[in-house]
Amino acid sequence: MKNLSRNDALNEKVDVITLRCNRCGKPIVPEAAVLTPTGYRCKECVRGQQKKFDTTKTLDFPVAFIISAILSFLGSWLAARIGFFIILIAPAAGMLIAKAVRFAVSKRRSKTLFRVVLWATIIGSLPLLILPLFSFIYALKAGSFNMFALLPLLWQILFTSLSASTAYYHLSGIRLR
Repeated sequence: MKNLSRNDALNEKVDVITLRCNRCGKPIVPEAAVLTPTGYRCKECVRGQQKKFDTTKTLDFPVAFIISAILSFLGSWLAARIGFFIILIAPAAGMLIAKAVRFAVSKRRSKTLFRVVLWATIIGSLPLLILPLFSFIYALKAGSFNMFALLPLLWQILFTSLSASTAYYHLSGIRLR
C-alpha cells in the first residue's frame, strides 16, 4: 500500500481507518474524534453538547455575586468570633453559599457562574480579612510582636480559602481523574 496523505486517501477511497460518531453517525477519522465516556463523537456534536450545559441568564451573575458576597461577609464575621472551630464551620459556610446561589438562580449552570461565586466569596470576606492584617502590621511597627496576634489573621485566611473552594467545587462538581 502506498504512503498517502489523508486527503489523497479520501480522494482515492483507499481503506482508511474511520470511526462513526455515536450521536450523529457521521464517519470521522481518528484525529478528529473526541473520546467521551460513551464512545467517540465528532467535534460538532461535542460542541453542541457543551452549549447545553451553559444555561445561565444575564441576571444570574449579579444575583450570585451579591448572595455570595453577603453570605461570605457574614461567615467571615463569624470566623473572627469562633477561632479554631472555623476549620469545621468554613466548609459548611461554603456549602450554604453554593446552595443559596443554586436556589436563587434556579439551578442554572455555567463555568462563568462558578467563577463569579468563587470571586464573590473571596471579595465578601476581604473586609474582615484586612482588619487583622492592619492590626498585625500596626503591632509590628509599634515593636510589640506577639505570635498570638497572628491567630485572627490565620482564622480569616482559613475561612476565606476553605469557604471559597468549597462553594466553587460544590457548584461545579468535583471530577476525580
